Amino acid sequence: MKLKFLCLISLVTMLLLAACGGNKVVPEVVPVRNPLALAHEAASNGNDAYDDALFEDAISLFSEAIELFEEAAPTAVPSDSILHNVEKMKLNIAKTYSDMAGESLTIKMYNEAIASYLKALDIYKSISPVLITQEEIDSNILAAYNNLAITSKNAGKYEDAVKYYDNILKIMPNDPEILNAKFFVLSNDIKDDTRAYQVLIAYAEASQDPAAFINLADRYAERGNQVEAGKYYNKALALRPDADMYRRMANFYRGSKDWNNANIYLEKLVETKPAASELATIYQMIGKNYDELGNKRKMVEYYEKSIGLERDPQLALLLASYYNGTKTYQKVVTYATITINADNRNADALMLRGLAYYQLKNYASAKADLERIQNDAKWGNQAKNILKDKNMPK
Repeated sequence: MKLKFLCLISLVTMLLLAACGGNKVVPEVVPVRNPLALAHEAASNGNDAYDDALFEDAISLFSEAIELFEEAAPTAVPSDSILHNVEKMKLNIAKTYSDMAGESLTIKMYNEAIASYLKALDIYKSISPVLITQEEIDSNILAAYNNLAITSKNAGKYEDAVKYYDNILKIMPNDPEILNAKFFVLSNDIKDDTRAYQVLIAYAEASQDPAAFINLADRYAERGNQVEAGKYYNKALALRPDADMYRRMANFYRGSKDWNNANIYLEKLVETKPAASELATIYQMIGKNYDELGNKRKMVEYYEKSIGLERDPQLALLLASYYNGTKTYQKVVTYATITINADNRNADALMLRGLAYYQLKNYASAKADLERIQNDAKWGNQAKNILKDKNMPK
């Protein structure tokens, strides 16, 4: 009995030991960290956040992805494209900052927009090209500077706007669009004409571009500085003596009431053989200039050249009036008829022609014209008096 009891104790002990062996603690298996996979996951989450316009979250996730790609770099293989992926994340961040700036602009939060554009600019400057080209980076940098200039102007930070335009001009020297933008900030906003005009002068002299001298001359003319305007129009003319410049010179001198010089360039314009309709206008302008100079003979000469090309009823009436004064009645009839053909109720033309017919003793024709205006407020009484003449047919 004692032996059986001892055997039972031994069996229980063995079972207990076996049970203890079954509860042995197994060491925990820790997954191997994969920074490359985590980087792609962060990049994907960043894209989702960007699409949802969660820009701050997107920037945070893209930044996290950069750190993870850089962590993965020591063990990466070429197909992992680490440098390309880092470049892509930086471009994503810069784009996101630009979009944040755009949102700020819609609610006129200019300082916030400027801060975002500056962050985008810093990122573009930090990128060493991998797949993107340097030209594309430069284009993004220029766009950032331009956005900063425009936003600074809107914020009333005019000197900052000038500074950003200058940064663009370091990359694109003498760009006319940027120079014009800088000119207007200096002239209209800062009210510093000295610096403003120096911008245009420097460009024009450096480029020897006729358009630049024309632009400069136009600006001076707009501000009433005819001396400087004339100086730069003439520089443009020396570089480009063509029909367009002759028109500009003629208009400039007419605006300055320098009728002689205006006619010099109008005559040069005639020599370029413009279309008949333009030539008619040019002749009329020359005639008006001679009228201003008190030279009626030359005035009439050019008016008649004009009307020979294009029958302008107002010009015809002016000629009829002139020839009435010189008692050249047949020409009065000719030119008054042109006006009447265009407007058969023109009382001035009917009066001139009726009077001319009367002087030419063509009483029937005179009566026909004068009877039509005998109730006219301006000419009625004079017409009635002539109609009373005994020579008039009854």
